[in-house]
Amino acid sequence: MLKSFYKRWLFIFTIIVFNLAIALKTSLGFFYFFFWALLCVVILSLTWLLAEYWGLRISFTRKMRENVYAGDAVEIKVHLTNKNPLPLFNLVIKDNLPFAAPGERETFLLAEYLGGGGSLSLEYSRLSPKRGKYLVGPLVVYFFDPLGLFFLKRNFNVYNEIYVYPNPVTITKFPPLIEGAMPWFGLQTARARLGDDEFFGTREYKDGDPVKTIHWFSSARHNKLIVKEFQNQSFFRVTILFNLRYDYSYEDSPDSMAEYMIILAASVAKYLLSQGVLLEVVAHTGEMVRILPGKGQEHMEDILRFLAAAEIKSEATLGELFEDYSRSIPNDSNVVVIMPDRDWQYMEGMFSLERRSVSIIPLILASSTFLYSVDKKVVAKDIKLKLSQAFNFTPILLSRGDNLAEAFLKF
Repeated sequence: MLKSFYKRWLFIFTIIVFNLAIALKTSLGFFYFFFWALLCVVILSLTWLLAEYWGLRISFTRKMRENVYAGDAVEIKVHLTNKNPLPLFNLVIKDNLPFAAPGERETFLLAEYLGGGGSLSLEYSRLSPKRGKYLVGPLVVYFFDPLGLFFLKRNFNVYNEIYVYPNPVTITKFPPLIEGAMPWFGLQTARARLGDDEFFGTREYKDGDPVKTIHWFSSARHNKLIVKEFQNQSFFRVTILFNLRYDYSYEDSPDSMAEYMIILAASVAKYLLSQGVLLEVVAHTGEMVRILPGKGQEHMEDILRFLAAAEIKSEATLGELFEDYSRSIPNDSNVVVIMPDRDWQYMEGMFSLERRSVSIIPLILASSTFLYSVDKKVVAKDIKLKLSQAFNFTPILLSRGDNLAEAFLKF
């Protein structure tokens, strides 16, 4: 912007100096008049700009969603109010959008006229291509004089935080899970008996209780309806475990191995929570992170927020992460390990948990497919052969460019 104004200033300065030089040399009144008229117009225009700038009373608000999925469009609405009785002309507003693609992170908006005491709303949108936690702002406003010869700018500290979640794929099938038992102090009650739930006690009837749960003998004795309660004895518990090492992200791209691991974690979490599984997440992102067991959409939001902001900075090994956490893994539970094939040497320690009825479900990424242009089928065959010989199991193997949802269909 400055370059274009340098040219304007040079042009105006040249005209003024040229007229003054001719006037002094020829003593013609016309050139004196033109010189002073032009100089006065420039001074008045600059005075207007300074009065507008220093007398400014304007407020801004920005409205936008707090979270979206990668690839979604973010709708933004900026509302400005002029609290000054003087009108404002030709305001240019620049918004800084760090979540947008490179080249689109600065958005310029034009407000041609904003009357004294008036307000104006400007709407725009940008795609959010990459997961992350972003701080949108500040707003920068450029003020111009009526002739467009000068400008001043002012920053307005209007900020909004937005989480761009990794976009999970839809999983329809998953390996079988080991069923756990709810401890006595964690029991829950249900209105009707379901599956392996056990009898817990009785209570007074409430609207909506099934007729089949009425305890007729107790109802007759108390002269009011009494129903049976059952404790929810059986449930599934899963831990998603992964390590975001700094060398898993070979390039700043959504196709890096670390980004695949994050999408896998989001996809598995979405599926398991939709099935009512008690889920926790353990990861290393430069520091140990543990999201405690939970259920439901609110728990999914917590996981997605963590995955959106997760940094790929771990210097620990998967073996070290597993060793630190393995003592906290409850019996009769499941561990989904998202890992590259080059970490296969840690699997022996993981499978040792089967003595405690802990099911290990490895989701293995073929690391060479993220580095080189290779034949994915040949690589997958070699990895499956190596792992089946060493541990007597066939892994869920994923390569760069794979349809992640289809990898689970065989289950």
